[in-house]
Amino acid sequence: MENSQDRGGVGYWRNWLSFAGIGLLFVGFLSGGFLFAFELVSGQTTPYLGVLYLLFTVLIVAGFVLVPIGMIRTRRARKTGMHPGALSEYRFDLNLADHRYVALSFLVVGSLVVLLTGIGSYKSFQATESVAFCGQLCHEVMNPEWVRYNASPHARVRCAECHIGAGADWFVKSKLSGLRQVWAVAVNSFSRPIPTPIHDLRPARETCEECHWRRKFTGFKELVRAYSLSNEENSVHHMRMLIKIGGEQTTFLKGSGIHYHMLIANKVEYIPVDESRQEIAWVRVERGDGGVTEYRNQEFDLSDDELATRERRTMDCMDCHNRPAHQYPTPVLSVDRAIEEGQISRDIPYIKVQAVKALSTAYGGVDAAVVGIANAVRQYYQEEYPEFIGKRSAELTSAIRKIQEIYQQSIFPEMQADWSAYPDNIGHLDSPGCFRCHNEDMQAEETGHTIFTTCNKCHLILAQGDQIDQVNVNLEEGLAFVHPEDFETIEEFSLCSECHTGGSDVYE
Repeated sequence: MENSQDRGGVGYWRNWLSFAGIGLLFVGFLSGGFLFAFELVSGQTTPYLGVLYLLFTVLIVAGFVLVPIGMIRTRRARKTGMHPGALSEYRFDLNLADHRYVALSFLVVGSLVVLLTGIGSYKSFQATESVAFCGQLCHEVMNPEWVRYNASPHARVRCAECHIGAGADWFVKSKLSGLRQVWAVAVNSFSRPIPTPIHDLRPARETCEECHWRRKFTGFKELVRAYSLSNEENSVHHMRMLIKIGGEQTTFLKGSGIHYHMLIANKVEYIPVDESRQEIAWVRVERGDGGVTEYRNQEFDLSDDELATRERRTMDCMDCHNRPAHQYPTPVLSVDRAIEEGQISRDIPYIKVQAVKALSTAYGGVDAAVVGIANAVRQYYQEEYPEFIGKRSAELTSAIRKIQEIYQQSIFPEMQADWSAYPDNIGHLDSPGCFRCHNEDMQAEETGHTIFTTCNKCHLILAQGDQIDQVNVNLEEGLAFVHPEDFETIEEFSLCSECHTGGSDVYE
């Protein structure tokens, strides 16, 4: 028979299950309130706050479920004459001083536990959001990306802001993917190099366009570059260009230029034939005036049914800016920069060629590369220019150290990560880049016109060679490109990357 004090369900909550539910409700409400107050006072928010709120909501819901389940179980037990449990014998009366002391102690200790748990949870999530956590925890796997990130223009942008972003949904997706990656690292089954692009990355409009928005694109940009030629003098050759970036709110080049692809009024779609999206079979351009043109790459003989089974992607920032924070410079580019900045002496005969060859050689690891670079470079000058070593050995030693540094900062043999594994789609010198779509094989189905028309659609050559300060050129047409090695004028489509691969192949 039920006790009079249990009539109406008053005493059914005295069981371990209901007590656990009450504890979860206490933790959930207090922790959620603490985080909410913290967010209001500090004005700070992170991608993980939504996850914490979700966690505490789960605790509250679980508490609401456990309390009635425990009460129902206790009621059934009493009706059948079963022992209701030890907690049913306990009577709590705040009129008693001892009971008030216990209640106060429980409230104080419980509040401290919840407070410390909330702070600890938040700090733990902050730690997992840090760039050091992302880049250094799995050192072997992420070391190349970590090193290149620290040398990138986005080195002050946290990894989570691009790879996760705000909201619990993307956090859950990223962590599920992260669990698979942790397992792959644990069983040593991950790919070397890590495949790109990342197919589950957030859309660029939710990441890149938080800072770079379409309506504010720059109209044009002047670019001056210095190249060292592959002769004994390492002669300098300059290129001065006007890059037509374009945009919607520019008075010059409005609605044209490179960012024509990204204008809100236009829509560009493409179908790649490989996982790395370096080979494009089909392009569809939908213009602001309603006109549509479809192009097919004649190099790939794919039927409509075959095209329908492949990935169809709407072009966004990441299709050209595919290495915004993890750029792997080519040996040619790295050596050119080092010579131009005076870190490698231009006076060392053929140092451009020898440095690029040393960087392009395959070694067993970084330690082997450091030794191999020093031996190869020194051997060449001992055999070909012994008098130079005798007189200016300090310059050669300094150059060798810089070449070794370039290797350590841009080539990672353990992960097979380098410029050839991760080509940069900006430009078209060392990899197809723009020419993935803009080539003579990409033809319109109806007219036969190609996407490639003329170089000055995207850039104009203002000056080249020695006299780059003197600009006397038609800004509608620009200058024809003159190849610096043989001074041959190139006016028609030519795939630069057939010879220029970023390494020493160009010297073969």
